[in-house]
Amino acid sequence: MKKLLLLSLIAFGLSGCSGIHQTDKAFDAHAESVNVLFLQFPGGDTQERAMDLVPSNAEIVTVKSTVSDTSSFLGVLNRIIGIDQTKVAGVIKE
Repeated sequence: MKKLLLLSLIAFGLSGCSGIHQTDKAFDAHAESVNVLFLQFPGGDTQERAMDLVPSNAEIVTVKSTVSDTSSFLGVLNRIIGIDQTKVAGVIKE
């Protein structure tokens, strides 16, 4: 049982990721976290992690996040078990 719990925690910890796809004119950054019983794996705000990947000479056009607040039914369900995701997209200035 302890091995299964340990493997589950490792899998949840590795499942959250962040990254960026960039061309010479546009970019798309993303960050994800897994929510289990109001705990996030990996911890921290997905919007901050996605914004850290934005190039310095970029203009942000859109920011899209999943519902993760506790003031709505879908937000509570997502925090119990779900995936928190933020996407940031924009253009690269010359």
